[in-house]
Amino acid sequence: MLPPLVDVHCHLLAGLDDGPKTPADAVAMCRRAREQGVRQSVALAHQNEEFPDNSPDRIREAFARLVADLEADGLDYTVVVSSEVMVRPDLTDAWDRGELLSINDQGKYILLEMPHGLTVELAWVVEEFMRRGVRPILAHAERCKDLLHDPAAVEKLIRAGCLIQVNAQSVTRPGSATDAWALKDWFRRGVAHLIGSDGHSLRRRPPDLADAYHQILRWTSREVADRVCSIYGSLVLQGMRINVPPPRPAARRWLPKLW
Repeated sequence: MLPPLVDVHCHLLAGLDDGPKTPADAVAMCRRAREQGVRQSVALAHQNEEFPDNSPDRIREAFARLVADLEADGLDYTVVVSSEVMVRPDLTDAWDRGELLSINDQGKYILLEMPHGLTVELAWVVEEFMRRGVRPILAHAERCKDLLHDPAAVEKLIRAGCLIQVNAQSVTRPGSATDAWALKDWFRRGVAHLIGSDGHSLRRRPPDLADAYHQILRWTSREVADRVCSIYGSLVLQGMRINVPPPRPAARRWLPKLW
């Protein structure tokens, strides 16, 4: 039986980025997510150079429209506002200027992503946000092969205070047997903390989490699957503190297996 799943990374704000094009599309995505067993989700848009007009106020306005549309549709589905912020040199300065939006607008957690195609040194950024009382979450961290296949690199981020979010599609459709082995090891060792669909539309990365939950369950245990796909996400959306234990030692890799 599925717990109430929580999606900490979903593009649901119509017309703001490369997510849903219309308000009806956004509501349809929420309906699809609920059918998947998702009960809570962030509703976010990119904040990066490609979408320079996505200020916090503009995102908040689009979020208010989504909430109104869900109420008009009668869909019982909880959403909170957020953005997905691309890492850049002046990131903490931009935060201090009020230019970035946190999860649920509470100033407790911020969802960061690496620059496209790059893996940059992020531990110092994490430490700067932690000093400000804001805990970074690294979006789709598994896309950074330098992190996925280097236990020391990802553990450095976790020690600095970063939480690690993995995309559901990477769990259900890993790029290679080697990637699948590494992801399985992440979940078994406690490297991966949160799951997200990274949903953009009903066709492009739909907001599906159920299959990922079942795969994590097969890889590990119900305790791990519930924590990653439900418990930790709910705490993040409420702005509550999460105490994550340090990852267990990395397994010695011999022959990678897909499942």
